[in-house]
Amino acid sequence: MEKIKYLIYPFLIVAGLCVISCTKENDYKKFTKDGEITYPGKASNVIAQAGNKRVLLRVVLGPDPAITKIKTYWNSRADSLETPVVRSNGDTVNIFVTQHLNEGTNNFEVYTYNNKGSKSVVTNVSGGMFGDNYLSTVPTTNRPIASVQLSAYPKAIITWGNALTSEQFIEIKYTDINGVAKTLLVPSQPITTVPNYKSGTDITYRSLYAPEATAYDMMSVAPGTVDLTKGTYSAVTLGYFYHPTSKRILGATKAWVPSGANGIIIDLADLGSSGYKALIVTNPDNTLTITAAPGAAGAPYTMFTSGLPTPYTAGWLSSAECNNTYDPATKTYKVRYGYSGADGYRVAEEIIVLN
Repeated sequence: MEKIKYLIYPFLIVAGLCVISCTKENDYKKFTKDGEITYPGKASNVIAQAGNKRVLLRVVLGPDPAITKIKTYWNSRADSLETPVVRSNGDTVNIFVTQHLNEGTNNFEVYTYNNKGSKSVVTNVSGGMFGDNYLSTVPTTNRPIASVQLSAYPKAIITWGNALTSEQFIEIKYTDINGVAKTLLVPSQPITTVPNYKSGTDITYRSLYAPEATAYDMMSVAPGTVDLTKGTYSAVTLGYFYHPTSKRILGATKAWVPSGANGIIIDLADLGSSGYKALIVTNPDNTLTITAAPGAAGAPYTMFTSGLPTPYTAGWLSSAECNNTYDPATKTYKVRYGYSGADGYRVAEEIIVLN
């Protein structure tokens, strides 16, 4: 009897396995009677950008060509939005969510679907929405300007005042040296260089505000205009001042201003604070004509192109270079000129390099 008992148990186990196997096979046939189930590939990436009472979802599709729509859920699945996919428009689908959002962070579930109604695994993403609470804090002015440095080269350098709350970018509009209108968008920063700026043309700007730098929507007020009358030009100078009783080495960064198409007004040697200012005009052959600037002290001024007047001799190594010429490639003036006093001429030799 014990032998029979032991033989029955293996038989029952085999019989049971057969029943289970047959049941599973029947179930499989039932669920796959219309063909094998295929699932669409999930989105490669979903980027959420904050907006003014809306959120932009940039859905980057994967390589699966069978994706026909995207379904987005939010508000704990209380709200949803279906978006058709048209591959000819590219691999990124922009979805604007505008209804039933909370100011602040919102959580989204994103699925892709194929034409059989099968859906992908979920892609989760969070994104912010800003509304009346944030808008009530947005500044009503543009960022102030501390100073403007203009240049002999085609550029302008703006030094900004303190950034205002939630400023993310500064938008600058100007005209370039070819007369083409340009727009420059820069992140909030202390100093901005405007490249290829056409001297004398308007520069306008506005601060762009948002709670985060990646926001889709930016807030702003009316553009402001850069006050170019307060702009300054500078030059690095090195030279020697010949004087009957106080000869001296020269070296300083000086301010200068444009005068006409080809002229600049700059301090004579280190005497600017005493009213001595020269008008230096570049001639077509790059020689210079130097006269006293209107209203300058010590007029008239005399050029000494061929050499120093008696009784002076060269006081520094670059004296011979100062032949009243201009090098347009380096924007460098090499000057020798002066004015007469009771006991002889006062002569400035300078190499002036425009910034």
